[in-house]
Amino acid sequence: MRLLLFVVLAVLAGVPALAEVPAIPRFRIVGPADGLPSTMITAIAQDRAGYLWMTTGDGLIRYDGAGFKVWRNDPADPRSLRSNLLQAIYIDAQDRIWLALGGAGVAMLSADRATLTAYLPEKVPELSFGDVYAIAGRGDEIWFGMSTGNVLRLDAKGTFTSLDLAKMDEPLAPSAVYALALDDRDRMWIGTLGGLAYHDGLAAHRVHPDGDDSGINALQWVGQRLWAATDTGLRYMDPSGVWHTPSWAPMFAAGNRVWTVADAGDGEFWLGTEQGLWHTRPGQPPVPVNNGDSPLVSNRHVTTIWRSPHGGIWVPLHGRGLAYLREDWRRTAAFKQVNDQGKGLSCSLAPAARSGGLWQFDGNGRLLRYDTSSGALIQTGIQAADLGTMQITTALEDSRGKLWLASGEYGLSRLDLHTGALEHFSDEGPAEAALWIGEPGDGTVWAAYEQVIQQRDLATGRLLETIDQQHPHGLTEVVSPQIRKGPDGRMWLSAFGGMYAWQAATRRFVSVPGLKTDETLQAFVVEDATHLWLYRAGSLERWSSDGAVWKRERRIRSAEGFPAMDAYGLERDGAGRLWMSGPRGLWRIDPRTPQARIRSFGVRDGLTSLEFSHRCLMMARNGVLMGGTADGYTVLIDTQAPDVPSFTPAMRLETVSVQLADRRRMLPIRGGFSLSPDDRQLRINMRLLSFVDPMANRYRTRLSGFDTGWVDHDASGMREFSSLPPGDYVLEMQGIDPLGNASKVQTLEFTVNPPWWRSRLGIAVMVLVGMMLGVLLAAAYRRRVRMRAQWQLAQHKRELAEQASQAKTRFLATLGHEVRTPMTGVLGMSELLLQTPLDGRQQGYASAIQSAGKHLLRLVNDALDLARIEAGKLALDDRDFDLRQLIRQVVDLVRPSAEQKQLAFECHLDESLPRALHGDANRVQQILLNLLFNAVKFTERGQVRLRVLPLQAGGGGIRVEVSDTGPGMSEEQRGRLFQRFEQAEGGRTTTRHGGSGLGLAICRELAAAMGGSVGVSSALGQGACFVVELPLRWVSTPAPSTTAVARAVPPVHQAPLQLLLVEDDVTVAQVIVGLLQGRGHHVTHVLHGLAALAEVSARSFDAGLCDLDLPGLDGAALVAQLRARGVRFPIVAVTARADADAEPQALAAGCNGFLRKPLTGDLLAQALAQVLADDAMDTAPPETPV
Repeated sequence: MRLLLFVVLAVLAGVPALAEVPAIPRFRIVGPADGLPSTMITAIAQDRAGYLWMTTGDGLIRYDGAGFKVWRNDPADPRSLRSNLLQAIYIDAQDRIWLALGGAGVAMLSADRATLTAYLPEKVPELSFGDVYAIAGRGDEIWFGMSTGNVLRLDAKGTFTSLDLAKMDEPLAPSAVYALALDDRDRMWIGTLGGLAYHDGLAAHRVHPDGDDSGINALQWVGQRLWAATDTGLRYMDPSGVWHTPSWAPMFAAGNRVWTVADAGDGEFWLGTEQGLWHTRPGQPPVPVNNGDSPLVSNRHVTTIWRSPHGGIWVPLHGRGLAYLREDWRRTAAFKQVNDQGKGLSCSLAPAARSGGLWQFDGNGRLLRYDTSSGALIQTGIQAADLGTMQITTALEDSRGKLWLASGEYGLSRLDLHTGALEHFSDEGPAEAALWIGEPGDGTVWAAYEQVIQQRDLATGRLLETIDQQHPHGLTEVVSPQIRKGPDGRMWLSAFGGMYAWQAATRRFVSVPGLKTDETLQAFVVEDATHLWLYRAGSLERWSSDGAVWKRERRIRSAEGFPAMDAYGLERDGAGRLWMSGPRGLWRIDPRTPQARIRSFGVRDGLTSLEFSHRCLMMARNGVLMGGTADGYTVLIDTQAPDVPSFTPAMRLETVSVQLADRRRMLPIRGGFSLSPDDRQLRINMRLLSFVDPMANRYRTRLSGFDTGWVDHDASGMREFSSLPPGDYVLEMQGIDPLGNASKVQTLEFTVNPPWWRSRLGIAVMVLVGMMLGVLLAAAYRRRVRMRAQWQLAQHKRELAEQASQAKTRFLATLGHEVRTPMTGVLGMSELLLQTPLDGRQQGYASAIQSAGKHLLRLVNDALDLARIEAGKLALDDRDFDLRQLIRQVVDLVRPSAEQKQLAFECHLDESLPRALHGDANRVQQILLNLLFNAVKFTERGQVRLRVLPLQAGGGGIRVEVSDTGPGMSEEQRGRLFQRFEQAEGGRTTTRHGGSGLGLAICRELAAAMGGSVGVSSALGQGACFVVELPLRWVSTPAPSTTAVARAVPPVHQAPLQLLLVEDDVTVAQVIVGLLQGRGHHVTHVLHGLAALAEVSARSFDAGLCDLDLPGLDGAALVAQLRARGVRFPIVAVTARADADAEPQALAAGCNGFLRKPLTGDLLAQALAQVLADDAMDTAPPETPV
């Protein structure tokens, strides 16, 4: 006969009759590590907003679930608390907080928590005789219980009145008032050390609780009962006014007196006593409350308990902190198994399928049944030594009443629950322990190992089939995440490749139609004969069968609320909800709604660990979910327990602030504020006042005009905007607790002001400025268009002028070329004519012809110079030249003209002048000759004077002064003197003295080209003085030069020469031949280059003269070809060209000299003498040193 002995674990034994799991509360402790400022909590209350307020021995604390705020005494702040020792708290109907201060009277914190009002003993005489121990309220009245026995009332007008308990019909002796309580009949109960009384609004009346006159230590109206704690025990008064003394009341006499009572629901109560926290049970004595496996409080006073409106309780633990127990704490139980060898590394659960509960084994091998409803261990009378050492990995109680056990020590074992016989099958299985054991109902039992599956006879245990890698029996690979009875009664297994079912006829696993996949199916659970749920990574799916093929009809993805984790177990409860365990906790998925409701269960739900053991989740027939966690605990969850009724938690704005420069500015939480453009980092801190699991609270916000949808936030409850565009905004905010309860949507309205330039005034100013700018831009555009048109016109005119200038230049050049050729004939012939015998009249005619020709030649040269200047093609030939030699040549040329007019001519050179200058000697000579000839021409009597001075005192440049004693000029004449084609007296001057009016203009242009200037000072009748300033560089020694200025070879009588003349113009040729023959030379004339080549080949010549503009082979090419043939005699180029490039090109071709037409006999003689002398020097042998 088996004896049933009930052994109660060290857990709560008293549970409600309908409870499905043992009552094992697990408190959440909020301590100093979480920021709790003090553990010396004396009283707790909750305000209308939902904040939890605590009085302590070190100030007032407010808790919002995530953080704490403290009010303390500050000696420097008279508005702070006058004492940190707080003994009582009461929150009135106006949400004001009343505080009892040790030795400092009473303080009241206003409803907006901004003002602290002190009722000091020195100002309120009624408070001067002792401390306040208790505070309560009735209507608009606030009641205070004093240590002296006085009871004070503060009415709505702020007037204190005292209630004298000694004046009752049955007076109470003065003694400390420890408790005040208001019942449902609006009576104020007063508990003193002398006894109990109540005030009904008119008078006070004495009461003897159940005949006991002991002093009252605590007094509370809880659960429609008035609880009174005395030194003799605990009593209560029911709603009818009858007092009751429980049988266990003496447990709470002196030494374990009750300080506080709280409703625990279902007729149960929490008791805070001198010895900790206790729990009452209907019909049974109260028991001390543990926190899981260990005591919650050890010999410590629990002076207050606060029960939230939704059932959770707060219990202060002196020295530890504040303990919180959730309202749904009865749903979950976690305990350590007796003699658990698995230690959480394997699943040691052995469900008692028929009797309910769990099978367990103690260290002696005795079989025990754990009642999952009461937590009791029941002895079965069965004992086997091997049971005490088994490390069970999985177990199954079969339909025949036998318990199959898998362990690493014995492999597969079977225990007969009727006889206690134990047998092992270790010799027929793999070395490792089985992971799954299942019974399909066909008289067999299956055991799945890591890579082996066995089928055995249920009655005898005989091995029927072994499925392994060598004998896969239809499987792709023998690795099974799960094996269990399928919806059709056959054994199903999930594996890589899909779902397989055992086909007894062929003795092999076949793929289930429609459930073939390339993924691994981690877990499955059967719903009914045509529906099942299966899980693959990140996806929970419902499949249905039409009898032939399975089809998926719903998929719940992990994105809907559960993590994409590996499933260690999958079960389904009686309500159709799915329970899935894994490495991240336990998840409940309710698919009964279109949007699946998903909830997680973790440590704050009563679990001891988030990590579950592999293949360790089972559903009992009574709806209790059993599982094992990695820390070795067994978890029981009552899946039939109702969820906490939904409610609307309060959410509050804690702070609203913004960053301005280097400081943070607080803003009103009611909104309506405006942000400046410089404000940054708008930060909103929200707090959901739901204490179920504050760290799992979630928040979401939506800023209209900014967010496209709701933005989720974590438990910090903070939303921050770095910057916002200008505009009006409404921020919607909502908090959601872990149970899915959502707060009301709150709004915060504010405005972000634009920068001044985007404000209305700024926009108006900018519009005005824009209009002005538009007008200005239009005007500027019109001006630009006009200027562009003018520029285009000027450009066009310039182009036309350039074209005209180029045309004029080309015309003048052509004209000069064409004039020089006939001028050669005119001047040459006149010179030849003058060499013949003529009478006086004929001599005059010939001289007039020659003079007119020379004048015409000067006009042409001036015109050509002007054309070069206008075209910007005036090139200066800068080189060193002898200054004094140049001045002597100029003087020699001008003096005859001056003497002819009987004018005195003076020349003065400063002694400090250098010997040489660097510049264009020809152009300097041209300027001086032009000025001097003008002076001679316009001076009728007197003198012409030339002075040459240094330009600077220290050296550098020259200053030339040409002065005369002529008629002088007026200011108006001087103003137009240097203009082209202008003379002093205009046409009168031209008529009287001749000239083109270009000389002075050319002089000024030439001086400007050399960096200098030409000026004049004159007055009518006082002559004129022209000043030329040329900044020419001084040179100590002139370099050798072949120019006419630097080396003038005087005409000499030469021996007759054999000369070759190449000239295509017959007249010019006659002139040149005549001039040369007149000097005794023999001249051979040819008309073109080919004839010249022939003559050179046939005869030898002393020198040659060649025109550059020849028909066919031009002169430069002819000279080059002659030089190429070795002809060495000197050749002088003769041309009518006026361009500056003619001479360098001729010299480069091989010419030795250069002459421009028209020519005279002297020019020809000098040129020939020069080239012959140069040739003689080049060919002379070097001197032999002596």
